[in-house]
Amino acid sequence: MDVELFKKVMPHDFLDSIWSQWDNRANEHLAPNIHATMTHFSRVVKCVFTTCLGDPSMTAQDRARVVELCIQVAKKCQGLRNLSSLHAILWAMQSPSIQRLKKTWRWVSRWVGLSP
Repeated sequence: MDVELFKKVMPHDFLDSIWSQWDNRANEHLAPNIHATMTHFSRVVKCVFTTCLGDPSMTAQDRARVVELCIQVAKKCQGLRNLSSLHAILWAMQSPSIQRLKKTWRWVSRWVGLSP
C-alpha cells in the first residue's frame, strides 16, 4: 500500500509547503497524495496502539506477545525496505503510552526480531 501511495506523490506536491497544511480538512485538495500518505501512516500508528492497548483485559504477558509481534512486523518492514510502515510502528512503540507498560516490557524477549 505504501508503494502505491508514494508512486502518486509528485514533486509539485512539495512546492510552497502546501503539504504542511494537510491536517486542515479544507486543504486536502492542495496535496492529496501527501495527505493520503500521511493518513496511511496515521492509520498504521493507530493500528499498533489499538492492538497493544485496546483490550484492557489483556495480561502483561499477553500484551508482551503483541509487542513482540509488532517488533517482528517492524523487522519485516525493514527487510522489505518499507520505511514508512517501519517508522509508523516504531513511532507507536516509542510512544509514552506503550513505553509506560513496565510489566509488559519485562515479559518482552530481548532477542525478539533478531532472527533473519
